[in-house]
Amino acid sequence: MTLLREVMERPLDPGYAAAAERRAAGRVPGRRALALTLVLALICGAVTARAIAELRRPQPGAEQARAALQTQFRRRSATVDAEQRQLDQIRSEVAMLQAQTLAGSGDAALAQQAGLLQLVSGLAPVTGPGLQITMADAAAANAPAGTDPRADGGSDQSRVLDRDVQTVVNGLWAAGAEAVSINAQRLTARSAIRYAGQAILVDFRPLVPPYVISAVGDSSTLQTRFAAGSAGSYLQALRDNYGIRATIVSSSRLQLPGAGGTTTRLAYAKPVLPTGSGGATASGSPSGSSAGSPSGSAPSAAAPSTTSEVSP
Repeated sequence: MTLLREVMERPLDPGYAAAAERRAAGRVPGRRALALTLVLALICGAVTARAIAELRRPQPGAEQARAALQTQFRRRSATVDAEQRQLDQIRSEVAMLQAQTLAGSGDAALAQQAGLLQLVSGLAPVTGPGLQITMADAAAANAPAGTDPRADGGSDQSRVLDRDVQTVVNGLWAAGAEAVSINAQRLTARSAIRYAGQAILVDFRPLVPPYVISAVGDSSTLQTRFAAGSAGSYLQALRDNYGIRATIVSSSRLQLPGAGGTTTRLAYAKPVLPTGSGGATASGSPSGSSAGSPSGSAPSAAAPSTTSEVSP
């Protein structure tokens, strides 16, 4: 109420009234006042400029820490590269010794079984015809005006997510794929496709878009069954409704690497006798999913479900 009364009774501020009276009387500020005002403005400008310069000046401690981190990163990267080369060499030697052992044993059935197990488990590379699906985020023209397809806040629909890749991969397995890889990362029965931050992870390895999903198998059968299944409808809905860019190309020769870079831990099922019961029940191993069959003369096996959790 006090403020309203002041506005009603004195609409003009006393300071403004005094300035208007001085201007009406012809009195202007003296040179001394103008000089003082100019000096104060220059001092404020100099202090502000100095503060900005101090804020923009690189800190020696921060630069030293950054240089130390860069040096450590380069050193550890070189160490990892050297160990990876050594690991690849050891794997090559182990594979050669296994081949020599199987050849020396003279057991052709054992050699064939060993090769089949390597293909089925995804440890051996695979070459053959198949299907290649490339998925990429929606173009900027398809995104809503003024939004960033990679920004948060409801724009995830314009971006390829882990569940999209999972659906496409499971559709390929269901269509009869014998081996599948994503951006040269071979999928096995223990593979997981997850989402962390802005990246899609396959076996905890980040992928860079576009996401190239390669599946080895009969290309015509794969394409027909995939398009007729739920995964084909899902992919078409992504393209039509959210602008996700996806292309499907059949190839007469695809080369999929082996999953030798992943650590394989074997698990076995053991019979467990329930308390108070004479019967035995089998306890399933954690890796209950069976791997997809590789190309070649290998018989088809049940395809693994490549989701965020391994399907039994």
